[in-house]
Amino acid sequence: MAIAMTTGYSAQTEGALLCIEAASDWALTCVEQLAAQSSHVLIDYGAADGGTAVGLWSAVLDRLHERQPSAHLTLIGNDLPSNDNVALAENVARQIGRPPKPTVLVSCRSFYEPTVAPDTVSFGFSATAMHWLSESPGPLDNHTHVLASGDAEALKRFTAQAMKDWTSILDLRSRELKVGGRLLTVNLSRDEQGRYLGNNGGETRNVHDQLHQIWRELADEGVISEDIYRRGTVLNFYKSPEEFMAPLKDSNSAPYRNGLRLVDERTVYVKCPYRRRWDSDGDTQAFAEGLMATIRSWSRHSFASVAGDAIGDQVFARLKQRIADSPSEWSLDYVEHHQMMERVA
Repeated sequence: MAIAMTTGYSAQTEGALLCIEAASDWALTCVEQLAAQSSHVLIDYGAADGGTAVGLWSAVLDRLHERQPSAHLTLIGNDLPSNDNVALAENVARQIGRPPKPTVLVSCRSFYEPTVAPDTVSFGFSATAMHWLSESPGPLDNHTHVLASGDAEALKRFTAQAMKDWTSILDLRSRELKVGGRLLTVNLSRDEQGRYLGNNGGETRNVHDQLHQIWRELADEGVISEDIYRRGTVLNFYKSPEEFMAPLKDSNSAPYRNGLRLVDERTVYVKCPYRRRWDSDGDTQAFAEGLMATIRSWSRHSFASVAGDAIGDQVFARLKQRIADSPSEWSLDYVEHHQMMERVA
């Protein structure tokens, strides 16, 4: 599975930070409603380098300590084994030096696997991580992202894999939660108008179409082979709210049988901070660099892993030039689904 965020991910993903900030109210609600206990384990699933969530965890720890001052708190950062877990450890450790002086740990196993012991987690959180697929559903012949491909057969394959992964993730998390524990997921989503990260319904260019055009150019120029072209697939899937909620509405699903229940859900939109800044200051060079870097932070591995680093870098050099040439036609707007859950039995 070719998934790895770029080094320095947090510095390149201002939009992800805004998505986390938009969920902070529900994160605080979750910990406010935890029953009093002598200790609580809190975990950030799919945290990347942890930098975007430092503020959220400071607020959560403060609120829980305020409510339960005698409880010992443990904060765990988690991502994939391929993650920059040294940076993650450094960022979660930023919580140590002030009350409530929590224990901080890093779980270096994949969030597609068990990460902590059963019945231990009081509050689990995940932001912009659970759209990645655990394995390839097969090739895309005409695009680099299934939702922009127009390929109905491929869409069925990718949907099936995404739902299998999501149900498995909720099964794992429901086993790790204590009874009464809360889970809050902040996921890249697809709304009922078909908008998703990189596709804002035609207000600006579809970012995934642009990445595909560059990838196709490289194949047409002979820089990459047709086989490499077909393997250059962004292995993620932006689920709809109905797809996110489906395992919690199916009494036969594993997470439902484990006692995981839906508490609340909402769709949240976050406008591109790089575009907003360009609208204000007109600095096209900074806009092109910043927008390219945030797109590269999550998509570079999809190309470099099959074609090598040099060609991966070519993709984003061309992307940066496209943005600089037509800045008014670019924006990376977020569609987010927030889902609050509780284990009831």
